[in-house]
Order: sequence, then structure tokens, then C-alpha cells
Amino acid sequence: MTTPAVPLLVEVAGRRVVAVGAGAVAEAKLGPLRDAGAEVVVVAPDAVPGIKDDAAAGRLTWHRRSYAAGDLAGALLVLAATADPATNERIAADAAAQQTLCVRTDHAPDTDHPGTAAFLGAVTRGDLLIAVSTRGRAPAVARYLRAELEDTYGPEYGELVALLGDLRRTPQVRNHLDRLDGPRRRAAWRSLPMADILKLLRNGDPQSARELASACLCSSWD
Repeated sequence: MTTPAVPLLVEVAGRRVVAVGAGAVAEAKLGPLRDAGAEVVVVAPDAVPGIKDDAAAGRLTWHRRSYAAGDLAGALLVLAATADPATNERIAADAAAQQTLCVRTDHAPDTDHPGTAAFLGAVTRGDLLIAVSTRGRAPAVARYLRAELEDTYGPEYGELVALLGDLRRTPQVRNHLDRLDGPRRRAAWRSLPMADILKLLRNGDPQSARELASACLCSSWD
């Protein structure tokens, strides 16, 4: 039976992430972490061209050698991405010993240390992030669902999040909602005609979308 897990969104900016292994898989996993501002450290005797280029440009630190004790010190997250399952097992064990999250790219559920974290397939639309995972059991299904999400949720959904987030900070809306108790405040937000607002955003009319949302939120709920 699969061990229960909890999806978690983690801020990695300025935090140390250590990858042991520098192949194509490691490169793909490290890209989003690097772009999110993580302090990326790679330990590997050799590396794919992309990682070499990032190291030369100062976008990450590359220690050109094999894994050694102490390499995981201070890490928020560890990526065990070597081609050797025994080495990945050692890395995962060391991460567990210091209570550091570890992703194993070789997906070894039947080992003593299968890893304690996993990357989810994600679709990002501004501040909206929609993610899917099959816990490594069916990557083809995860890829299929991610493609479905890409097709279903266009950029207007990111605009919707930005619009409503901005309205929450608008004095007129905030002052009106602050006069309501919890149930009526929630009712006001639930009253938003999301489909109509999305249609306006999809049609390139953000001002009308904003006016509609604001009018609904500021209508009387007294």
C-alpha cells in the first residue's frame, strides 16, 4: 500500500538545494528550482552541457567530483539523481538522517530509503498553479492529465487570480466586506459569476471583468 502523502507548495528562493548527479533528468528537475531562486549545488564528476553552462555562468555551483559525506549540509531539498541505485540509496539515507527532504529520480519504492518528496507535473498561470501526480506509478497518466490541464486552463485563469487578488486589496471592496460577518463575506465571494468574468478576460476586456466582479462583491449583503 502506498504511504499517504501531502501536496505542499514550498518557497525555495535563497534556500540551498543539492543535486547529486548531473544528467538530463537532473537538469530538467533543477531548472524550475534555479528559476525560482534556489541556491543550486550540483555534485557530479561530469555533467550535461546545460549544467556546465549554468555553472560557468554562475547560475549554480558545480562540484566536479563524486558524492561525499557532508555534501547535504544545510540543504532544504536533496535530489538523488545518479545512475547508480546504491549511491541514490546512500544519498536518500543521509538525507533522512538529517531530516532533509529527498527526491529520488530512480523511483525505488521497495528500498529502505525511497525518498521523501516528489516533483508534481504542474501547469502555471501567473500565481495559479495546478499540479498532478500519480506518485510515480503511472507517469504516462500524469503526462496526459498535465496536457489536459494545459488545454483547459488558459492564461485567463491567471488573470482571474490577479484580478480577484487585487480586488481584495481595493479599499472600496475591502471596506464593504469588512462590515460583513464570516458567512456573508464567504457568500459574497461565492456569488461571483466566474464563467462570465472568465469570458470577459478571454475576450480581452479586463476592465469589464473587473467592474463585474467589483459590483458583485460590493452589492448589499447586509
